[in-house]
Amino acid sequence: MTKEMTLVSVGIDVGTTTTQLVISQLTLVNVMPGSQVPKVEISHKSITYMGNVHFTPFEDRQHVDGAALRAIIAKEYEKAGVNPKQIDTGAIIITGETAKKENASEIIHSLADYAGDFVVATAGPDLESVIAGKGSGAEELSKRFHACIANIDIGGGTTNIAYFDRGKCIGTACVNVGGRLFEVDPLTHRLTYISAPGQTIMNYCYPNRSSAQSEDEMDMIQRCLQAMVGCVERVIFHEPLLEHDKTLVMTNTLPNVLLDGVVFSGGVAKYIYLPGIKEWWIHGDVGPLLGEEFRKSRIYSSLKVHEGAETIHATVLGAGAHTVNVSGSTITVSKYALPLRNVPAVYPEVETSGLFSWLKSAENYNDSLYRTVALVVPALPDTDFQTISTLAEKLARELPLIKGEPKVIIAQQDIAKVLGQTLQRLLPSVPLVCLDGIELALGDFLDIAKPLPHEDAVPVIVKTLVFAR
Repeated sequence: MTKEMTLVSVGIDVGTTTTQLVISQLTLVNVMPGSQVPKVEISHKSITYMGNVHFTPFEDRQHVDGAALRAIIAKEYEKAGVNPKQIDTGAIIITGETAKKENASEIIHSLADYAGDFVVATAGPDLESVIAGKGSGAEELSKRFHACIANIDIGGGTTNIAYFDRGKCIGTACVNVGGRLFEVDPLTHRLTYISAPGQTIMNYCYPNRSSAQSEDEMDMIQRCLQAMVGCVERVIFHEPLLEHDKTLVMTNTLPNVLLDGVVFSGGVAKYIYLPGIKEWWIHGDVGPLLGEEFRKSRIYSSLKVHEGAETIHATVLGAGAHTVNVSGSTITVSKYALPLRNVPAVYPEVETSGLFSWLKSAENYNDSLYRTVALVVPALPDTDFQTISTLAEKLARELPLIKGEPKVIIAQQDIAKVLGQTLQRLLPSVPLVCLDGIELALGDFLDIAKPLPHEDAVPVIVKTLVFAR
């Protein structure tokens, strides 16, 4: 590529409560101009347009209003003076409760068709936690201070937690605690709606219905908020969960480590950093009150609190870090399997047996948006024949259960040839792409081109989500 190149990138974040569009300009530069393998990095990023924060439109409790959402995006493009055809790259991220809606994938589909060549993610809890921590600046803080920093992102439907140790995410958790679990009438300040997780908390606080009815509604809300924050505290401090906590905690892979500090992000964080709002009912929910409750928590009092770069939105600027890599030269590629575009990288969970499993992580990408996924094989303690055979057998059991073809596997060690050939013996009729020599992180997407002459390597573009910091 030429020495420098500019991309127009858009990030669209569709959350439980709010939706926002950001347009940015990314300058890419090849930092290894003389070599055969270009290494392309972002030398400069600037936000050229920051759209208004809109309430995410819903048709009903189960369906996002696609037409209204598209109208919001079209209006924002118009205000920015940008034609969708001018957009080079971007990312649409659906997060929180919105990602669970029945028509989330078709909505995101129509937005992507309208908006251009996009990386599209219905963020599962793990990816959402990482996105929030990168966008809030917690990842950068942990790198700068060589520290272990927790990012606690409190939105309308969920609280997403990520631990960053010296710039690396070492664990995430997602808890059904958020500002819109209880909705109120802005005029009367009375409860109008209680979500399913909100009802779980209400049942715990008031097992006897009549005691709830005799209590003042404001006291009831307060007691429920205390229970919500208590659940997040038990997750952060690795304390035994109470019975009702177990239905609220969706995922938890947080290691039991000593934290050096905490950053709050998400819509509720504004009311943690700027307390004392009198009109707490302003959004028609209990978000500001939940923020006040977090201020009284042990998390706030016992850990060093850092101010985040972004509170309302950990702003996604788009997918602009197009790192061009060439795979290792010992690879396995079935005929006609390539090229592929916008393939999400899927990391495994470690089972109690010590084996990797990709099934649960791959479920985040089950909708029709993705032709296939790329299963990442992290570094193995050993690369002997027995270890690779065991890994291949595990993959052969799981690959037919994971949607999409060709089956793509990216090994972090130089084992793609032997792993691929072993898999071809176990699954002879399945088209396969098995590569190594590619650096990936959670939330990355891949474009994989056709093999280079002599078919001993393939060019791979890694698209990484870019954040405001």
